[in-house]
Amino acid sequence: MKTTFDISDILYPIINVTSVTSTIDGRVYRDKKPLNSELQDIIVIPLSNFNGDEVIQEATFMVNCFCKNFDNGLPNITKLKTITDAVIKVIEDYSATSNYYVFDITNQTVMQDTDQISMSYVNLRINCYIEK
Repeated sequence: MKTTFDISDILYPIINVTSVTSTIDGRVYRDKKPLNSELQDIIVIPLSNFNGDEVIQEATFMVNCFCKNFDNGLPNITKLKTITDAVIKVIEDYSATSNYYVFDITNQTVMQDTDQISMSYVNLRINCYIEK
């Protein structure tokens, strides 16, 4: 029996590795990024309809990869792609060798940060399946 905390404890260190952190000038965070950060941060966020301590056998997470926009307001697609490619690689590599947790990236989109207009981010939607 696993909770979102347990799964987050697996996914966070998969992403918080040198091959990913070397692509950003910020940090990898859980749940939320610091207010007003204009750094290239990555956030691991559990999505659920429960409080985080209920027993689950699958879960959905978002991984948001932030980058400052160009001066004209357009997103820096090249940098966002570099960060996203690094995140996708470590998740896919882990899932290819895992016998218990399987992470499946189901969606990717570029979004404007509504809290901080100078930033955009790539949103990766990731399903986690716990093999029995």
